[in-house]
Amino acid sequence: MALSSKLRAGLLGIATGSITRNTSPQYSPKRTGHNEGVTMNRIPDAEVLLTPKEVAQRFHVNPKTVTRWAKAGKLTAIRTLGGHRRYRESEVLERLREYKESSS
Repeated sequence: MALSSKLRAGLLGIATGSITRNTSPQYSPKRTGHNEGVTMNRIPDAEVLLTPKEVAQRFHVNPKTVTRWAKAGKLTAIRTLGGHRRYRESEVLERLREYKESSS
């Protein structure tokens, strides 16, 4: 829900005329497609981390199953600052190889 500038000024305890929208070009970023023109610098030795959904897709299971595996100690989960689980790709690939060998 958008607040009017008059209401925002009242909530902040400042004069109505002092709130303005900055429309100068330097503050309005060019909108492009998803990640278009964005280059991310990766540390070469950085471990690739996967979300529970990505792990689940590789094993053809539900993401909740991946969470249960982590709680049971079958996979090591790394927690983000927001509390979300991430899994090391190297460990996931190793477990996937073991799974395929045992099912053969």
